[in-house]
Amino acid sequence: MLAIRRSATRALGRAPVSIVATSHIPHAVTCRVHRIQTVRHNSSGPDATSKRAAISYDVNLQNEEQAVSSQTDVTATHILEASLKHVPQHGWTVQALGAGASDLGYPSVLHGLFPRGGVDLIDYFLKKSKREMKAEMEKLDLESMKITAKIRTACITRLKLTGPYISRWPEALALMGQPQNVPMSLGNLGELVDDMWYLAGDRSVDMNWYSKRTLLAGVYTSTELYMTQDRSPDFEETWKFLDRRLQDVAFIGRTASEVTNYLQFGVRSAFGILSSFGHKTPFNR
Repeated sequence: MLAIRRSATRALGRAPVSIVATSHIPHAVTCRVHRIQTVRHNSSGPDATSKRAAISYDVNLQNEEQAVSSQTDVTATHILEASLKHVPQHGWTVQALGAGASDLGYPSVLHGLFPRGGVDLIDYFLKKSKREMKAEMEKLDLESMKITAKIRTACITRLKLTGPYISRWPEALALMGQPQNVPMSLGNLGELVDDMWYLAGDRSVDMNWYSKRTLLAGVYTSTELYMTQDRSPDFEETWKFLDRRLQDVAFIGRTASEVTNYLQFGVRSAFGILSSFGHKTPFNR
């Protein structure tokens, strides 16, 4: 995407520098050529002049690289956002990314900005949805709500954001379940349940901190999986399923063995749902 080549020639006390830059990003920052003027010979000698030239070049190159990097980040974010509306048709794929780039007037091959392809699009969606969930929750009068009600509201608020892509969400789950993508998936899930508990007012620092988040992760993921099969109006059956899961765990007073048993049940349920979509799991091989 961006190739920067530096050529420096030192002769007669001069150090002219040229920067050659190419970019496939339309309207990207163009690297400027920094000319270092010849410095008259003085008591400091030509070596000092060369050092000043090298320092000046390094500062200039760093500024240019930062400008290009910033422009690239902005362009990538715009493409990811524009690509989301193409997910229902193309799924979480480079085709969706290419269509998003085309919408913004960029060549479709700019999907090369995303080395993980559709996984980068999923990652963007998960982070964006978490921010939107927090923003919506912070508008509510949380002080007047009980903890379970806060957790329930947070789960529903977040899950509704998946609604427009629910037909393609099994594909996202399959991609997130691939070994190389598990750290990204678990990282986003961990941040999500941590934010939910924080919004609910939890400030625990003991072992309950781990058990509460582990249980909520199980509740959320099982409800999300159920949602992929729900055909009821406005996902009414999914919210009923969520209520049953919240009643099952109760969140407090759970021992480590109870947490483990619940998660094992949740994992088997998740694999069962995935296998219904034709995905191989440890339980259907």
